[in-house]
Amino acid sequence: MSFTLHGSLDTHGAPVLKREIITNSQVTTEMDSEKMASGFAASGTTGVTVFGHVVSIATAKGVGVESTGATGAAMGSFVGTFTASSSNQTVAKVCAVCDISQMTLYSAEVDVTIGTTTGSNLSGYRMDLVDEDTLDESTAATTTAQYGTWGLDPNNSARAIVNIFESSVFNT
Repeated sequence: MSFTLHGSLDTHGAPVLKREIITNSQVTTEMDSEKMASGFAASGTTGVTVFGHVVSIATAKGVGVESTGATGAAMGSFVGTFTASSSNQTVAKVCAVCDISQMTLYSAEVDVTIGTTTGSNLSGYRMDLVDEDTLDESTAATTTAQYGTWGLDPNNSARAIVNIFESSVFNT
């Protein structure tokens, strides 16, 4: 179930939005973690700094998409996941609108039972991604990592509350 919005460390609570063209042939889902790859938005991976989280997907003119992007997909078929064409970077230019703020808090799925690795269920630890929508529980440590943890999600103790720690926009 990917990342979900949990709140903000900023008293104003507003996201910091940045729109970037999606990499060719990329499948993008709202709330996925994104990285920048050769100047284009791509799914987040372990070992890279985090660009942000997809809050919406829009055309080059800033209008929300209406289909899944798949060849022959019906209008109205978009339900949060979009597949960019093989020429998206130069022709369609569909964009991921991302919240790049390090102040936004997310409830995040972890790959195994949280608390298996010492600190993965505690505030003040950090974790890396397994893929664009899941944290690697075994990477929990007090050293650097992609996400800072704030303990367990009070609404679902199988998930962690996190914020972007290693940002490609604000720091590395």
